[in-house]
Amino acid sequence: MNFSRNHILANKESGQTDKDIDLILRISKSDEKALELLYRNYYARLFRFIARITRKEDLIDEVINEVMFVVWNKASTYNHQCQPSTWIFGIAYNKARQAYSNATNSFEESLDELDNDSLFFEEANSGIRQLETSDWLESALETLSLDQRAVIELTYFQGLHYSEIAELMDCPENTIKTRMHHARKKMASVLKPFNDAPK
Repeated sequence: MNFSRNHILANKESGQTDKDIDLILRISKSDEKALELLYRNYYARLFRFIARITRKEDLIDEVINEVMFVVWNKASTYNHQCQPSTWIFGIAYNKARQAYSNATNSFEESLDELDNDSLFFEEANSGIRQLETSDWLESALETLSLDQRAVIELTYFQGLHYSEIAELMDCPENTIKTRMHHARKKMASVLKPFNDAPK
């Protein structure tokens, strides 16, 4: 019997989801070992997510610890219809946003209306994944608001759908699309010299 790569990946993701749900269930029963395992499973992803959206290295571990504190205290309220990663990143987003706001005392959110969307990956040529560690990408991300960086990170690096991001950010899906549109537009303008350079 042959399995496609997508089938295998889907089964792998499903298996990981089941493991995470089991860990959250154990955490709801005050299982400290389960919390430690969940922490290990999510630390790298949370570190990267928080670093990307806050741009403040000194906040990262503090926010991760706050996220795990909430997971420990709120595990019993977890809704199993929600992906564990969506729930955890929702907590991380709220904690990161709060920490960023407290640290800078100035948090702004774009309220521009949604225009026609563009295919950012085509504009970015080789794609954002290939540019992940480049100075160009870092410069482009620096031009975005915290919420716009969060949408980019959750979509392209964490693989979440707009509906999932809207759920964890507690806002309409169209708001997520608006943030993505403006983030792509800003990043495309910064990345243009890179795309125009001779290959």
